[in-house]
Amino acid sequence: MRSLGSLSKLVVAGTLLLAACGGGGPTDPGDDGSNNNGNNGNNNGNPTTKLTATIDGQAWSAGASAATAAQFAPLTGGYLIIGTGSGAATGITLTLNFITKTGTYPLGVDGATVQGGFAGITGVGGGTWITPFSGAAGTVTITAITTTRIAGTFAFDATGSGGAATGTKSVTNGEFDVPLSKESPIAVLTDSMGSKLGALLNGQFWNAAIVGGQTTVFSGGSAYLSLSGINSNYALTMTIPKPSGAGTYQLSNNSGSILWATDPNAVAPAGAHCCYGILGDVGTITITSMTTTRIKGTFSALLRPQPGTAATGTLNITSGNFDVGLYHSP
Repeated sequence: MRSLGSLSKLVVAGTLLLAACGGGGPTDPGDDGSNNNGNNGNNNGNPTTKLTATIDGQAWSAGASAATAAQFAPLTGGYLIIGTGSGAATGITLTLNFITKTGTYPLGVDGATVQGGFAGITGVGGGTWITPFSGAAGTVTITAITTTRIAGTFAFDATGSGGAATGTKSVTNGEFDVPLSKESPIAVLTDSMGSKLGALLNGQFWNAAIVGGQTTVFSGGSAYLSLSGINSNYALTMTIPKPSGAGTYQLSNNSGSILWATDPNAVAPAGAHCCYGILGDVGTITITSMTTTRIKGTFSALLRPQPGTAATGTLNITSGNFDVGLYHSP
């Protein structure tokens, strides 16, 4: 299995190549209370195309003819925003999914299960930097979205991932207002599309970059609910007998249940975050709403290290929250 680092490099490589060649959270996904399907101030009568940012303290901008956007996934609200320029970088790329309205979305997530996406920079020497799958590498705020244009602001930190790229690049003051390559409908998401799952782990903010949720009924009639979230530091997994509906239920490692926190990069087990969750550890999950396609609620737990692993002390999970699209069988 590829590590998260290898996976993120693979996912971003194609979009960065487009930018280099000039091709045309925790912050939760939010809403400002209005679906802004109109134009922003730059578009009154005479639209202005722009994509600008500050990269490691240096001003950067894409030329008006070298900044554009495309909707690559009409059913899921997927957008690619790219610009090429010179100076601090040759290109910036934003790859986003589940974008249907104005609001703030996290960068450093997969964009396949979690609302938001990832960003990257192509350096002058050909190296690439991408947002790590930390779930909290930055944010993009969509300020306007229409069938012909998309506008917003962004900031992120990206780490070296290829070529001569080393260290981290900090991108601040990002702003874009760019036309779509062709007129594109604003997506209407199904109820199971787009998820989020986050918590405080020993007081530190943790936001999942990849989220999964499923209810399963086995041939013998046993039914289970499983929720999981993963980023570059931790993977959380919770499985319990399928609840009948909203309410508070116990999390544990009793037979038929799982309550684990592991290191997603561990091959052994190894790594400082691997592994927590043993028999006798307990927590609670409160489901505020549940259908066959989506579940929402909160959770908390206190986990002890698994014997024979590098984990030490305890892992206190507080302020857990989830809003997850479900796969289900039957």
